[in-house]
Amino acid sequence: MNLAELQTELRIILRDPSVESSFTVWINDELLQLAQEFDFPGLKLQTPASLVCINTAYLYNLSAATHASLFTFHKKLWKVHHPNTLQGIRIERTLRAIDILDPAHTATGTNITTVGTEYEQLATHPMANQTLSLWFYRRPLALVADNDAPTWLPDSFHVKVIMPRVVLRAMRLYPELATADGGDSTRALQLWSERLRQGMYGDGYSIGLLEALDLPMRFRGRLAPTRAVTG
Repeated sequence: MNLAELQTELRIILRDPSVESSFTVWINDELLQLAQEFDFPGLKLQTPASLVCINTAYLYNLSAATHASLFTFHKKLWKVHHPNTLQGIRIERTLRAIDILDPAHTATGTNITTVGTEYEQLATHPMANQTLSLWFYRRPLALVADNDAPTWLPDSFHVKVIMPRVVLRAMRLYPELATADGGDSTRALQLWSERLRQGMYGDGYSIGLLEALDLPMRFRGRLAPTRAVTG
């Protein structure tokens, strides 16, 4: 479904013109949150972005405008490469790992051997004049035009997953939406929560999103940590 179709569906469900101006923001926010919670194959970068490193700096902001090729960075750096480092570049999941290797951050060299990542920051060790190739999970493109669609999410789950998420968000922000027909707000929230659960985990007749994409299931009521999946 594209943006216009998603908005039309929301109009039918919520039937309140006063909140229609928020539809686009809600849809994009929920898509971004979903992409943050799970590792979607369609968002896994296949063509690397480039990061120009210098021997006088060790810390880089991957979302900074100065690194134009990285503007789509969202999360999880999963591969770093430079042809001069034949043994590969090690990826650490904290910046502290680089602090331990070089507490003063003064070490320089010909080749970068280790990088550390945390949130949208990347640290290198040692500092070197090199252009690294980076692979990561990209940020979903915002839906702006009517024909824009979240192509990274299978179309059959647009209604099953995105719609319940947006409706639940709307009803929590504006509780009166859940009682627009004189119904019980708790029951309305339960109904849409169940629809979301079925969209994510299946309903006995059709599979859910997590099984369709081999994504992690819930564990003890909480979302399991995301893991990379191939695709």
